[in-house]
Amino acid sequence: MNTTATLSARQTHCPDQVADPRQDELVLCPHCDLLQYLPVLAAGEQAHCLRCQHQLDARQPNPILRPALYAASALLMLLLANLFPFVSMALAGNRSEIHFFDTSAVLFTEYQQVLAILIWLFIQAVPAFCMLAIIYLKLGMRYHLPARIWVARVLFMLKPWSMVDIFLMGLLISFVKLVATAEISLGMSFWAFCLFCLLHLRTFQVLDRHALWASIAPSPQPDTEVTAGSTGLDQQLKLCHCCTAVVPLRQRHCSRCHTKVTARLPASIQKTLALLITACVLYIPANMLPIMRTVSFGDVTDSTIISGFFMMWQDGEYPVAIIIFLASVVIPIIKIVLMFWLCYLAAKPRHAGAKHSGNIYRLVDWVGRWSMVDVLVVAFMAALVRFGLLASVYPGIGALVFAAVVITTMLAAVSFDPRLLWDNQQPAAKAVQYRQAEGKIK
Repeated sequence: MNTTATLSARQTHCPDQVADPRQDELVLCPHCDLLQYLPVLAAGEQAHCLRCQHQLDARQPNPILRPALYAASALLMLLLANLFPFVSMALAGNRSEIHFFDTSAVLFTEYQQVLAILIWLFIQAVPAFCMLAIIYLKLGMRYHLPARIWVARVLFMLKPWSMVDIFLMGLLISFVKLVATAEISLGMSFWAFCLFCLLHLRTFQVLDRHALWASIAPSPQPDTEVTAGSTGLDQQLKLCHCCTAVVPLRQRHCSRCHTKVTARLPASIQKTLALLITACVLYIPANMLPIMRTVSFGDVTDSTIISGFFMMWQDGEYPVAIIIFLASVVIPIIKIVLMFWLCYLAAKPRHAGAKHSGNIYRLVDWVGRWSMVDVLVVAFMAALVRFGLLASVYPGIGALVFAAVVITTMLAAVSFDPRLLWDNQQPAAKAVQYRQAEGKIK
């Protein structure tokens, strides 16, 4: 069941008090800066911003028990994924077997240490920390454990960098590429890892971020008279992006999570443009340098991203070729172009279509991390296919450069402030939007 957060013309005056959790709470939308009342939600309900439709909150049933149980089950599956054989490969009477940890360990000991550390962080360290952090925070809701603010801050900062779902997609692509020439056997750890991926994703789905921060400390409310239905800047208020608290403009740090708060991300457009230009510069060698070197019966073949796509297409592996082409070629280019366009719109005075631009930003922010699938495919195949001159796979320097491209574009999306897209709208247009939104929900 969904509900939409309703704008209200009523005012509030609450000096030196926090919001009553049984009453509507004032919130600022992180994407359009609209000040509005967040209604009291029942389990299973969601609240969306009236202006940009960004999800403000989603109330989950059993907000303490369910995330903790899912996270504990995910950690158990991750432990099992590291204890037993992961995947084995048989080729011409030879057999190669790896454990899950070997995906990064082999790269570290034999090939590229920097790439190995990145792979280990993305598929083991960060996901494990996120699950442990959720368990700690949920226990903290009952037992008031120390350092909960720091743990929560790090948890939501690292969440986008957990890429176990992308690695699972990379495994499936690798199996399609290898099954035609070798016998692939899946060990117990592979199935444990699949369960870990599902439980990991489900844990974040049932995690109620708003309720989590409210359990650490009540959300501070404005100490002056404010009116819902206008922007935070108009009301001399700003948003804490860490804990979503509403902070007076004159206050430098959030009173709940102690994070430094600014009205807008400092030098947002400049930082985003700098990162995008860096990604453009890196994208050229990432496509020219070999991303993978394959040895087959003594013959050595260097493959770039584009040549790898053509090889798979010629071999008839059309679905895999399309996935790789989209993730490694189309998505990075489109993301860079769209981010440049969003920067242009944010700097342009009184542009139209802020809602449409905001939707584009959310899509670009979500899809960009999936470009890492090609790098994870190379890492897995380099760990598994090790038969000397008979058949071996080695990561090329292009894999590391392309990983840098993906990371840089992800950082560009993080550094961009979508509220800039709304700041230059005409006030009259804003008033019309508010009235239209209120009319839809009556």
